[in-house]
Amino acid sequence: MPEVSIIMPVYNGEKFLGESIYSVIKQSYSDWELIIIDDGSIDNTSEIISDFIALDKRIKTFYQTNMKQGIARNLGIKHSTGNIIAFLDADDLWKVDKLAIMVDFLHQSKCELVFSDAYIQYDDLSDGKPVIKNQTFGVVNARYQGINGVESFLLYNRIPLLTVLVKRETLFEVGLFSDRGISEDFELWLKLLLKGVEFKSLNQVLAFYRVHSKSTTHQDKLAIDASIDVIYDLYRNVGKSYKQLFNDYLKVWYRRKLETIADYYAYKEFLAVIVTQNQNNFKYQLLKIFNLGSLGYKLHKKLIFHLI
Repeated sequence: MPEVSIIMPVYNGEKFLGESIYSVIKQSYSDWELIIIDDGSIDNTSEIISDFIALDKRIKTFYQTNMKQGIARNLGIKHSTGNIIAFLDADDLWKVDKLAIMVDFLHQSKCELVFSDAYIQYDDLSDGKPVIKNQTFGVVNARYQGINGVESFLLYNRIPLLTVLVKRETLFEVGLFSDRGISEDFELWLKLLLKGVEFKSLNQVLAFYRVHSKSTTHQDKLAIDASIDVIYDLYRNVGKSYKQLFNDYLKVWYRRKLETIADYYAYKEFLAVIVTQNQNNFKYQLLKIFNLGSLGYKLHKKLIFHLI
């Protein structure tokens, strides 16, 4: 059995898929299997996968009807045979020594999950956004565990998924990825930290995270909303020692969301979310009393900032 199982979900990925697979085949570390989950593609994805399977027997594929990346990753994990799991999406790339360095780092660190830094590579953007050369995620050498680790991740998701190595058995202890469709990796890291799993990070840049006009991240306008949902759902079930911490950071994410809202209808929609999530808190229920139309949503936003 290989030591590392690499999980690659793909949906209509014909443009970049070949490059991503080649970046695995070219790894200096060779004790791996690549499990590609075709998530209901209708382009030439399946033909590309078949060509690579004929080229390298370490590559396997499974098909599912389109069910989003989290479920696709779970299917790959369930079919994996390695005791270490790595993730690579079908439009991202690894440096040639990525696995060699990170497998050694995992063994040396003696913890359950490790990750590194990565470049953010912009390709074929259609919205005219500026491209920052040599931009990275800013990962530092660090250790994350316990309440301090949870707090660090409640502030923001610190892990570029394509750099992770994690012990397979550890993933099964928290039930793998959810079917959220957005921010399921953020949720998984928090669940692992809440269970006491130790993370270590390496500031070395070992991968290229590609952002393009059709990528999930580039299209996603709901990342803050999804993160709020993740924190709120976990908040409802965490023990007393974490309750206040989750409540505090839920407010941090509320403020982040409010800062992005620039129209009445978006504000009204998010106001309903806040009131619903705090239905047992009297001061939030007071917001229902205020006439949003007569006050104007900008003034109302100031009121809710004060309440938060």
